[in-house]
Amino acid sequence: MNVTLHELTGKQIRVVPMDKSHILGLYEAAKNENIWTHLPKKIITQHDMEAFVEEALQAKESGAEFPFVIIQRETDKIVGTTRFLYMSSASRSLEIGWTWFHPSVWGTSVNTECKYLLLQSCFEQLNTIRVQFKTDERNIRSQKAIERLGAVKEGILRNQMIRKDGTFRNSVLYSIIDSDWPSVKQHLEQRLKLAENTK
Repeated sequence: MNVTLHELTGKQIRVVPMDKSHILGLYEAAKNENIWTHLPKKIITQHDMEAFVEEALQAKESGAEFPFVIIQRETDKIVGTTRFLYMSSASRSLEIGWTWFHPSVWGTSVNTECKYLLLQSCFEQLNTIRVQFKTDERNIRSQKAIERLGAVKEGILRNQMIRKDGTFRNSVLYSIIDSDWPSVKQHLEQRLKLAENTK
């Protein structure tokens, strides 16, 4: 899938294509053990982050993925990252994954706005007909966040990955398809408006 996207701008955040200039900001955002509990990798050193970014950019160069950083507009600091992966032109589908945020924005509407901007670009610019999400079945917080978007739970992928500790991971699979998007879009806009009004 040929993806050409520039900065996506919301009221709270900017979603910006990742490049090497973001390494230090990402490393600063990643300095919390809780971020890595359910993710396949763990960033400990700046070298780890350099390797993480290099791998993401190589995947972008090959056309397999498209990584972003998430910048909080109020502070101009990186608060997380996400990416498009498993991109298929033939099936007009992709996955939004490798998403993590600094705990300072957990429980806020930052993830909602991030996913709103990404989904809007998928369905209204990239002509996507399916966007999927996966998460560890142990990661209840992530499952609830995906469900709050309005994504449909499709099932469990058994032994889909091996965790860092060597145990087998079952992944919960969700999707939003093009016919879902109008109602999902309205739902997310209402959630964002409510969050803004309750500040």
